[in-house]
Amino acid sequence: MDFVELNISESYWDTLEIDIADIEFLYAYLLEKGTPLTSEKLTSALIHERIHSEKDKLQERLKENGEIYLPKDEFSLGDKIQFPALKWVRGEVIKVRNGNNPILPDLKVITVALETGQTQQFASNLLEHQLNQFTQSQIDSGEQDEGALIEKRGDAINAKLEDKLNENTDIIRIGDLWFPKSLLIEFNIGHLNLAEAILDMHSGGPLLVDTLIDQIDIKTDDPKELVEFSLNYALQEDARFDEVGPSGVIQWFLNRLEPEFVREKPLELIYQPFEYDRSLLSKDMIKSEQQIADELVELDPQFRQKTSGNETLVVLNYPHWRTGSIPLTAKTRVFFPTALESPRVKFKFIDAKGQEISAWVVRPYNYVYGLRDWYEELELMPGSILKIRHGKKPGEVLIEPQKKRSNREWIRTLLIGADGGIVFAMLKQTITADFNERIAVAVPSTEILDELWRKRIKNPKPINLEMMNIMRELAKLNPQGHVHGVELYSALNCIRRCPPGVVFSILSSDPEFISVGDLYFRISSSS
Repeated sequence: MDFVELNISESYWDTLEIDIADIEFLYAYLLEKGTPLTSEKLTSALIHERIHSEKDKLQERLKENGEIYLPKDEFSLGDKIQFPALKWVRGEVIKVRNGNNPILPDLKVITVALETGQTQQFASNLLEHQLNQFTQSQIDSGEQDEGALIEKRGDAINAKLEDKLNENTDIIRIGDLWFPKSLLIEFNIGHLNLAEAILDMHSGGPLLVDTLIDQIDIKTDDPKELVEFSLNYALQEDARFDEVGPSGVIQWFLNRLEPEFVREKPLELIYQPFEYDRSLLSKDMIKSEQQIADELVELDPQFRQKTSGNETLVVLNYPHWRTGSIPLTAKTRVFFPTALESPRVKFKFIDAKGQEISAWVVRPYNYVYGLRDWYEELELMPGSILKIRHGKKPGEVLIEPQKKRSNREWIRTLLIGADGGIVFAMLKQTITADFNERIAVAVPSTEILDELWRKRIKNPKPINLEMMNIMRELAKLNPQGHVHGVELYSALNCIRRCPPGVVFSILSSDPEFISVGDLYFRISSSS
């Protein structure tokens, strides 16, 4: 008999633990296929193997528990039988007699003592009966349909599998592909030197691995996928090369030719951590903080912002404007390419004129870099509003300033005094894009301010003191002497990197700052 009804419970998959036997199976499976496979394909193979394994275990258990009752079979006294139609209840034959039916002269009737304590009679030697039809292996649960199971629980199982594979040194990963390390094709230093020279001729890259293979002129009869995987591994293990492709695409770049601020964080974006008590922040402060485009702001679930599926707006603060970057935040991150492992991802901005701008997603530092020349070309300023949209192709992001007719307007302007001090004044400035009035600051003397940053990083002043000095300057621009907390945050970030939460906490706790409502503050009369 090979009838078996397999019904694996949902909890089996919910509590599934990937063990060494699973890894050994997948190792052998990869050897058999002879080519690198994705996590999803390995997960599918594992699910198939687990179902097959559980089916084999069940069949063994059924054999141990006795024969499966089918009416066409003959039974003898003492035979152990189990009944699928009765939820697999077991029993022992205690009596056998001939049937009393002239139409069925060979019919026999067996009496079975069931494990439930009951006795019951069943027909045997009965060739025509619907229960005789259950003679094929089957899976009698939608949960065991592999397609439905993968759709419902594939992601969760896949995540567990990847965690376990990442612990294993015998199976290595490149991108989303896995393969046994011992079976890789070896590439020598000569091959890697040629790869470096090819990338050098292409300004560092990025280049796909198959382009490198073609130009290195590698001769082999091995499968193309294995050759690519092996060279990718060799490049990954060599510090000269950096993998910079988005998810699903492996591209290589020369480490030494990457822009400086792709490898190292620029001075203006370096934040010296300052401990503060977030419980001091009012609900309005937290709401305002969450609306500011700053990678130093952690997402607060209660103020989760709804982002249009097609576009989002970003307001530049001074550090990002000066650096030529855009912060990676909960709002902006979804618009940029990401990667499974690569810390840096190369991509292109496309502006409203169709101009292509080479840029980088710098994942460790949570910013996108490469827009400094573009900011200068469009005469943008801190406070300018940018519109970001998904590109038409993978690896492309559309960008343009929020439109505004070019004119001259009164703007807070940062000046450097003869003594090196910071001065703010309202001056007319040429405006080329819409801007946020609280963030907007015109900075005519960037080179002088750059030097001030270098000096301050070596000899930082207490943040409370710097806030007070800037507050006095900003208060001169308002007849009431009031300054909004966001304006203070923006102005402070012109001389030191600081998240809005720190500014708000000091405004709430330092008696030198007096709240006058709606996030406006004034300096204490005693100061």
